[in-house]
Amino acid sequence: MDWPDLSLLATLRGHAIFDALSAIEADTLAGAGSLLYLQDGAELFASGDQPDGFYVLLEGALKVQVDDHAVAQIGVGEVVGEMGLVTADRRTATVRAIGAGIVWHLDGRGFEALLSSGDPMATGILLGIARDLCRRFRAVVDEAADRVPTVAQLPGGPKLLDSLQWADFG
Repeated sequence: MDWPDLSLLATLRGHAIFDALSAIEADTLAGAGSLLYLQDGAELFASGDQPDGFYVLLEGALKVQVDDHAVAQIGVGEVVGEMGLVTADRRTATVRAIGAGIVWHLDGRGFEALLSSGDPMATGILLGIARDLCRRFRAVVDEAADRVPTVAQLPGGPKLLDSLQWADFG
């Protein structure tokens, strides 16, 4: 298998999803996946598609779109499509290449085979996915909390709070 100029193992081990993998496991995992070379604008997957595994971006950038609105940009070393491994739900976004790029793809069937064999590597990856999703969820909640006004900041809010202080809820 011909690998690109960069170190696939370093890229895999540099992401939170693969933190729990040893060097030997990362090497095994790297060999279980395949490289895809993308042209500018190439669609990696579309909203509504059945999940087919997940991807790690090795070179280039990816744009994540929901209803034709860009919602995120994926950079080198980041993972996309991992929710499909966990939920098996159809894709909720469309992902396209921004310029030429290379992704490493782990097929969902291959991952399911790892899981069913009891390979601890699969458990480690699932744990990494769960941790990464929790981290991203916390970031979204924190960002939303910064945008949502408190009752005191709403028009009439201080008066409402004052009236609630004297209300008898017993």
